[in-house]
Amino acid sequence: MSEEKGIPVELMAAPAEERAEDTAEKHRRQRREANAVVVDLLTNKGLYATVDASTEVGDIVHDILREGSPVVFDTYCVGCRDRSTFRTQTERVGSRSISSRPGQTIISPRLFAATVVCQRAGHTYSYVFAKPENDVIKIGQFPSTADVSFGELRSIDKSLETTDRRELGTALGLFAHGTALGAFVYLRRVFERMIYRAHDRQTAGGQPVEGFASMRMDERVAALAKELPSEVVQNSAVFSVLSIGIHELTEEQCSKHFPVMKAVLFQMLEAEEHKRKADVAAQATHAALQAILADPKA
Repeated sequence: MSEEKGIPVELMAAPAEERAEDTAEKHRRQRREANAVVVDLLTNKGLYATVDASTEVGDIVHDILREGSPVVFDTYCVGCRDRSTFRTQTERVGSRSISSRPGQTIISPRLFAATVVCQRAGHTYSYVFAKPENDVIKIGQFPSTADVSFGELRSIDKSLETTDRRELGTALGLFAHGTALGAFVYLRRVFERMIYRAHDRQTAGGQPVEGFASMRMDERVAALAKELPSEVVQNSAVFSVLSIGIHELTEEQCSKHFPVMKAVLFQMLEAEEHKRKADVAAQATHAALQAILADPKA
């Protein structure tokens, strides 16, 4: 066994190997974080959303978008009219200098473009970014965030009550134009209507909730648990988040939370329609069975 000053070589090497392993794991973790930021920037953020490229993760985000490192993710495809898997590509746009007067030059921000391609049918989404200094800013996108969101809305549109459809559309439009706080108002109204519809159904069935009007929202949901879809009961805290957003959160905080709030509301509305259809089918089956039992020979 080779030794130096009485210390086995393998023991001397171990710390360096551990450091290399730690460094590799750090890079993998940062890459995962950067991938998540890229996906959020492409699929959720509106125009002029910014990533700080002076951080280690932000620098990786910049490299991914500028150099075309592949990132694969799922999102709604307006061409397929369904969710699909997309893969990033990158196209260099370049930068240019503008001479404003003799002896003076204005350098425009560095621009670069990214394209994501639907792996099912080849539909593309295009983005343009600027990096004036230490920030990466999304300055262009087609189709727009609103186009994609409205596509998602159309995917459940047939099951929506008219007012829900209109106000969800308003919420999506507000978010796409940088007014997420206002969008929270309309999401909360949609949630409230789901609860009132459940109460109306339960009342029509002869089981009204005593003191419903004076209850807090969590109490109303608990009282209507048998009438509501499980997704609404399990995620009823979304109402609290929406309320806090309206009264306490900043525009930036609402913008950060909006994609999740929207997704939860969409799931709730889909579950509500599924439950309605299941109840109608169950009633029809029960009526048919009772008819058979009443006269099996008929």
